[in-house]
Amino acid sequence: MERNTSAALPSADALSAALDRHQLVVWYQPIVEVESGRVAGAEALIRWPQPDGSLLLPDSFLPQARRAGLLSRITHRVTALAFADLGEWLHQHPAMRLSINLEPEDFLNTDLLEHLSLRCRQYGVEPQQIALEMTENSAIDPQAIAPIVGQYRATGHPIYLDDFGSGYANFSYLQALTFDVLKIDRALVEPLPDRSLLPQIVALARSLSLEPLAEGVETRAQHHWLRAHGVKYAQGWLYGKALPGRAFIEKSEKRYA
Repeated sequence: MERNTSAALPSADALSAALDRHQLVVWYQPIVEVESGRVAGAEALIRWPQPDGSLLLPDSFLPQARRAGLLSRITHRVTALAFADLGEWLHQHPAMRLSINLEPEDFLNTDLLEHLSLRCRQYGVEPQQIALEMTENSAIDPQAIAPIVGQYRATGHPIYLDDFGSGYANFSYLQALTFDVLKIDRALVEPLPDRSLLPQIVALARSLSLEPLAEGVETRAQHHWLRAHGVKYAQGWLYGKALPGRAFIEKSEKRYA
């Protein structure tokens, strides 16, 4: 059972202890190629198992992780698990790709690029096979991280702008930074096939040479609209919820039409 609540959340000390004990896990939500229905990859999502058997979602503990200075440790935990899983899967699934969520603060960590390069060498993963997703943060000036983001792209990591359309600030990110994929927030996908701004957002993405990826797809009507309008990639509960690595890869051969 996943839960995302502020009630009786564990403390920052408990989170630090969980990191010490390697208790945080990564689950994977499929990203689907809309036209073919094949699983093209997955988004790696951190989960914190609790003693009652539930899983805390990141919105429940990332704010306190930020306040306690634990974000870089969480990022290192996610990358360690995601790279290890992908390195194993590539033997049987050479086209598999993963994306990892990074906070804008992560890009200010000068050691992270070398850490990712080390993981690539360790697990036989190419940088192009691990995309980095960035969410906007009003506390971080996108101009300040633009040169660093450019270094990640030069290394080969695709850069995604996550949750586009969920707030005004990510327009400044879109203007200041160079991205490869625009992940369109579920709020813009939900009204499909009627009363949606999605056609304009897809046109904007293409005018900027960005690949649009629709989030939060839950109905076949939404899927059919995306396919009819040439949106290449999508994710959402229609295709599958986040799963542990073994369960995800076992279902990755399924196609969605």
